[in-house]
Amino acid sequence: MRRASGVGHDEGMEQAPDIRHLWILRHGKAAREATWGGLDRDRPLTDRGRRDATALGRRMAGEDPPLGLEGLAAPELALCSNAKRTVETAELVLGAREERVPLDAYRTLYQATPETVLAYLREVDEHARSALVVGHNPAMYLLAWGLLVDGSEDQDTLESGGFPTCGLAVLALRVGGWEDVTAGCGTLLGLFAPPY
Repeated sequence: MRRASGVGHDEGMEQAPDIRHLWILRHGKAAREATWGGLDRDRPLTDRGRRDATALGRRMAGEDPPLGLEGLAAPELALCSNAKRTVETAELVLGAREERVPLDAYRTLYQATPETVLAYLREVDEHARSALVVGHNPAMYLLAWGLLVDGSEDQDTLESGGFPTCGLAVLALRVGGWEDVTAGCGTLLGLFAPPY
């Protein structure tokens, strides 16, 4: 795991009314197109992809605070592309939680731009303090990049860490509500990658 330079300076962020937590997850490793033979949208996770997503879900559910990040709110809802690999990833990650997390899959989040993902995030219920979005690269990487302060050490951390399959970026967004999410409003709390 790599942590951004800003980790730890948001003491008590769980209580702060102007913080939302965004979990940005790239789907797990999927069957290669060359060997799959079907539609790209229908490519399933490989054994490795299922292992990574399951391990991440167990870690998220088993650690208090989640992922060892003080004040971090666990996802209260999830959005994902309706591609088979993203839905499988989301279900495996959320399946370890005791409480059910609502998951909505959208056709328009498949091959979406970061702007499309932002439009969905801006529609999240205002009472939700934390959301998970599961999608594809380059959109997930670019979404995280764009939400961080331009030229910041957080962007450097993201760039050096990359965003592999089943990679996860956790951001604190300094916004009053989801409708206010905009470029540069985020701080990188943690960057995670398999093995979990």
